[in-house]
Amino acid sequence: MVKHQDHGKNYWTLPGGGVIESESLEQATIREVLEETHLDINVVKLLFEEPYEYGISYCFLATVKDSVEAELGHDPEEKDVPPQHRMLQEVGWHSLETMKHDRQVSKVMATLTL
Repeated sequence: MVKHQDHGKNYWTLPGGGVIESESLEQATIREVLEETHLDINVVKLLFEEPYEYGISYCFLATVKDSVEAELGHDPEEKDVPPQHRMLQEVGWHSLETMKHDRQVSKVMATLTL
């Protein structure tokens, strides 16, 4: 998960972002996870989609290709922003159980019937 700093709030969430023109949802997922965590992933399947204020959010199940540790990345749009002011502040692994109160994680758990 990645820790966001946004409008004075800090919260953990799943990596994600927008789709670039001519990019598939799966390609966008791979790119966004790589940008935010430096992890190279394989997309396994779509878990769910849901509407949100800017369109539709898609959540995919993925596996990590290599046994590389996650590292904090950044959004390309923020490359000139000092690190302490960027949205992405931290990266870390969290169990589903410890994050079950997060809206997205609870939907992942329900979809996977955990």
